[in-house]
Amino acid sequence: MKRKIWLNVFVSVVLLSCNTNHNQQKTTLTYSFPDVIPIDSANKMLTSYLNSVNYQATDTNVESVIFSAALLRNYLDSITGSSDIAYIKIMFAHKLSYINAGNGNHNDGFSNSALTLLMAGYTTSGEFIFFPENLIIDNGMLCPNNCPPGNAGSPLLPTTMKR
Repeated sequence: MKRKIWLNVFVSVVLLSCNTNHNQQKTTLTYSFPDVIPIDSANKMLTSYLNSVNYQATDTNVESVIFSAALLRNYLDSITGSSDIAYIKIMFAHKLSYINAGNGNHNDGFSNSALTLLMAGYTTSGEFIFFPENLIIDNGMLCPNNCPPGNAGSPLLPTTMKR
C-alpha cells in the first residue's frame, strides 16, 4: 500500500513538474517588432522581391526554401551544446551540383539550379555549434519546383488562417 501511495505521489509530482515547466516556458517567451512582423508587411516585402525577379514570367528563380521542421528541432533540441544556440545564420551558397558542373564562382543570380541556403546555429559569443562530425543543414527544397501543397505553396502568405 505504501508503494502505491509513493508511486502516486511521485507520478503526480513528475506530471505537475512537466506541466509547470511547460506553462512557464510558454509564458516567458515574448516577441515584438522587429523580431516578428504583420503578414501584410511580410507580403509587401515578398511582393517586392518576387516582382524584382519577375516571378510571374519565370519559374527558375528561387521564391523560397523549405526545411524540415523535424531536422530543425533535432538540431535545436537534441545535439550536444544545442541549448547554447542563440541564433541561426542562414547563408546563400551555390549547390555542389552547380559547382561540380563547372559553374563554380559564376553568378547565376537566384536560379534554383544554382542557389541553396545553408543553416548553422551560433552562440551569443559568435561561436558556431554544428551537428556531430561538423555537419550543417543543407537539405532545403527550393520553391518553385518543390513547392508544398495548399496555401503554403503560394509565394505570398494568406491574409486569413483557418483553424
